[in-house]
Amino acid sequence: MAEAIICGAGAAGLSAAAMLGRAGFSVTVVERSDAVGASWRGRYDGLRLNTAGWMSTMPGYRATRRRYGEFPSRDDWVRYLEDYTEHHGIRLRLGTEVHRISSANGSWRIETGRGSLEAQVVVVATGYDHDPHLPDWPGRTSYIGDLIHASAYRSPDAYRAQDVLVIGPNTTGSEIATHIARAGAQRVRLACRTPPNLTARKFLGLSVNMPGIVLKRLPLAVADQVGWLTQRTMFGSLDRYGLPRSPEGVATTITRRKQAPAYDDGFVAELKAGRVEMVAAVTGFEGADVLLADGTRIQPAAVIAATGYRRGLEGLVGHLGVLDADGIPTVNGGDQHPSAPGLFFNGYRADLSGQLRLMRFGAREIASAARRQG
Repeated sequence: MAEAIICGAGAAGLSAAAMLGRAGFSVTVVERSDAVGASWRGRYDGLRLNTAGWMSTMPGYRATRRRYGEFPSRDDWVRYLEDYTEHHGIRLRLGTEVHRISSANGSWRIETGRGSLEAQVVVVATGYDHDPHLPDWPGRTSYIGDLIHASAYRSPDAYRAQDVLVIGPNTTGSEIATHIARAGAQRVRLACRTPPNLTARKFLGLSVNMPGIVLKRLPLAVADQVGWLTQRTMFGSLDRYGLPRSPEGVATTITRRKQAPAYDDGFVAELKAGRVEMVAAVTGFEGADVLLADGTRIQPAAVIAATGYRRGLEGLVGHLGVLDADGIPTVNGGDQHPSAPGLFFNGYRADLSGQLRLMRFGAREIASAARRQG
């Protein structure tokens, strides 16, 4: 029986493992943490999927609304991944970090912290949001205030009665700002360099990812305009609240920067009520001051930087020539790079229909391609 190694026990990795198992492969999932869904377990309280559970379902086991909720919470989704693993009988090798993947006599060698493995098929699914990214702002290292990346944020309770600055207005930043404002923070400001495209989880009673399936088939300019008109219908003009129209449309942003729109979880209501204030982009730090692009200096008690993540794949597969200039795999799903047959990636693409949905398709494509390859 051919061997397959999956790197990563999140939704992308587990779905690939299940489909390869069905295709007749002997599959082992290698995971650096001590449980499946580690990235979800480490996220903040109040986090929910932005796609409906039924659209986020992994292949072979439905995420029913009754059991996991319409838009599953962080804990519900972790429970779904645990149930999925048990349902498919997926073999796990936990507490094992993969350091490097290299070609070895017609197969692949996977070097881990607990020795080497070999397999005919390898799937890299270590996550699109793998390594927290904190910009190297001038003065950051000598800043005497409380500065954390959003990956370290857990609960709004610690910020009651505090003056808080959140950096980054996309989904994570806007949600954290909303939760902190609602929990009783003294003041919440949200620093914005580029206004985001905004959407809601549902529009006219439907998950917005459903029309997203149609929009992705339209020319970018048309999809961008439809997205903008939908945003205006949902929220009205936000210019007077410090949030003008994004300079780049939603479809273009996803295509060029792989960045989804910011999903509203009450943020617009908090913004309109004045409980969240928009301020200019952060340009640096000096002592206890945070410097903004408009020349303003502010002294918040806490700064939370929702400044995104990097893939962290360079050390793993960078030497194989399968990454683009941004460190993103040049192939996904069932596609393989000409120089790396048998090496697959899942979870590194995005469109308006939702990333989890694409992981499901990617898993099936990988199993089909691997089976044909023999």
